[in-house]
Amino acid sequence: MIVPKNKAFGWVLLIGLGVLLLLADPKYSPIAWVLGVLFPSPQLPPYISHVVLFQFKPGTAPVAVKEVTSKMFGLKKSCIHPSTGNRYIQSITGGKDISTEALQNGMTHAFILRFQTKEHRDYYLSEDPVHRAFRETASTVLERVQVIDFQEGVFH
Repeated sequence: MIVPKNKAFGWVLLIGLGVLLLLADPKYSPIAWVLGVLFPSPQLPPYISHVVLFQFKPGTAPVAVKEVTSKMFGLKKSCIHPSTGNRYIQSITGGKDISTEALQNGMTHAFILRFQTKEHRDYYLSEDPVHRAFRETASTVLERVQVIDFQEGVFH
């Protein structure tokens, strides 16, 4: 084993390695733990997830399906809350059914919209003029729509 002849160099090396170990993985760092106890991160309420399933009318042209699904995704940018002037849909994801379980009951397309609050979701459902216009347009080619909302992690 090589031992440095200069004690100061040894101490600097030892302290440097200690700092590297503390910074390498913050979840094991006593400094991060103490800071987390003293300054906890604020707990945000769970997102509201709004799940929407579409069944298109028989004979709906593929171009009409594409138009409706594109407009659905466009709601994230188009829906602006009047009191804040900001977009309030956190995210939209979705796609065409690919399940092999045969439990779709005619539903062919699924979307999940995420809202930060129930108030945002409620505004979207009952007041947003952009969403109302979308529903009116989409209803011309949709046979059936099924919706379920849930708050992530809440089961009671």
